[in-house]
Amino acid sequence: MADDGFYRDLPAAVAFAEAIDTRAHVDLPDDWWVAIADVVDSTQAIADGAYKKVNTVGVACIAAIANLERSLELPFVFGGDGATFALPERLRAPAIVALRGAQRLAAASFGLQLRAGLVRVGDLRRDGHWVRIGKLALSPLVSQPLLSGRGWDEAERRVKGEGAGVCRVDPDGGPAQADFSGFECRWQNVPSFRDVKLALIVVATAPEPAVNQATYGRVLAAIDEIFGDLGAHHPLRAQRLQLAFAPRALAGETLVRTVDRGFWAKTGYALRILLQNLAGCYLFARGIDTRAVRWSRYRDDLVANTDFRKFDGALRMVVDASQAQIAALQARLAAEQAAGALAWGMHSSREALITCLVESHAGRHLHFVDGSEGGYALAARQLKAQLAAARPPQALS
Repeated sequence: MADDGFYRDLPAAVAFAEAIDTRAHVDLPDDWWVAIADVVDSTQAIADGAYKKVNTVGVACIAAIANLERSLELPFVFGGDGATFALPERLRAPAIVALRGAQRLAAASFGLQLRAGLVRVGDLRRDGHWVRIGKLALSPLVSQPLLSGRGWDEAERRVKGEGAGVCRVDPDGGPAQADFSGFECRWQNVPSFRDVKLALIVVATAPEPAVNQATYGRVLAAIDEIFGDLGAHHPLRAQRLQLAFAPRALAGETLVRTVDRGFWAKTGYALRILLQNLAGCYLFARGIDTRAVRWSRYRDDLVANTDFRKFDGALRMVVDASQAQIAALQARLAAEQAAGALAWGMHSSREALITCLVESHAGRHLHFVDGSEGGYALAARQLKAQLAAARPPQALS
């Protein structure tokens, strides 16, 4: 189809504040599909101390969809306990097969249930739900999508509920085959440089896009004022990134990349990661570059190619924060909430998790960041509670 490359060919903004201006976003084609994948009962998994597993499954889904056709640069947003995607009609059937593969991985390797489904963009638009998208350049070779319009939330509501027009993905409903190439999880958790890593979600609630845009602008300005500039509040710093060697830390990648393979294949893969990480430590320490990769710059590139702030109809960020800074931000957000401008949720963790999608170490690599103890998933619970409290009671019939 002529519009298969719709997202790939979309111009990218270079500033985050510019990229979240939804007035500049464009409509997805009617024959595209919104795909939703999320871990069922992720709250219980968090309570059981399994949030790293939840994150792993979420990013594994992204790898499975991204690998359907790399040349198209399909858009996706990581949500902590799942992900949102958009893809053309031609890839709908392969996507279902890939998502089944991710469902079976989640169940067999991590003991988690992954829910997945797809909703056609044209159906959402016909029902009055807009599905729009923008694009932000993180670096010369890596970009991330920014989503707007109520259609994304409506697709999620339909997939998670009993909504009509959903193409549901049944793990036992047909062939299951996913390519998880590029999935990596080789870094130690990153401790806070202040007190905590704060996962924050903010939703502007006015019906007018221009009013919401002004609200997000005030929130971003408050974050810069309270936490400092980008370098000060970024959750990662290049020189503080350490490769992992503990078997437990490397187990996630091993299980994903060797799914359906036996004990010796898994053991061999884990040993290979250990050897590669040893080599990585040497290259980083010596500042050695190879013909293919500038390893002396890799950690700086990793920080630049991190999705620590994003927009999917809500502003989502993970920032490094002190308790005093959090209190100051809470006061600002509470005032905005009292004025009816927004709803918000936040959750503090001691460390940040890093999970990676690496097409090429030479530049095409993207890194997903979340709080280690519930992060976005628990921030979303607080946000949903605020939105529910603000919703007017239904009239009796």
